[in-house]
Amino acid sequence: QIRLDLHNPDLFHYVPREVVDRLKEQQANRINKQGSLILQVQEHRTQIQNKKTAMDRLHSFILQAWPRPKVRKLYKSVSPEAKERNKENKRRRSSTKENRKRVDYF
Repeated sequence: QIRLDLHNPDLFHYVPREVVDRLKEQQANRINKQGSLILQVQEHRTQIQNKKTAMDRLHSFILQAWPRPKVRKLYKSVSPEAKERNKENKRRRSSTKENRKRVDYF
């Protein structure tokens, strides 16, 4: 079992605060009320192997929280130029379909 106190100010010397905040969001189910991240591993028969596996998982959790999330652009609306293009395309399609009709010669 490994405990990492996320409220410990010494932690911020090694891991930036924003990474710790993302780690809190991503691993919220592993954090207790005191703010400690708890990893408990029982995959192997020896305690040393279990601790190594827990450290590897903690390392992967931190690496997963390290990159900043992409800033997504908000969709606002169709630009006036695009609206005009769409109207022009609609006019062309309409005239093409209009030309497909039967022609009355008389």
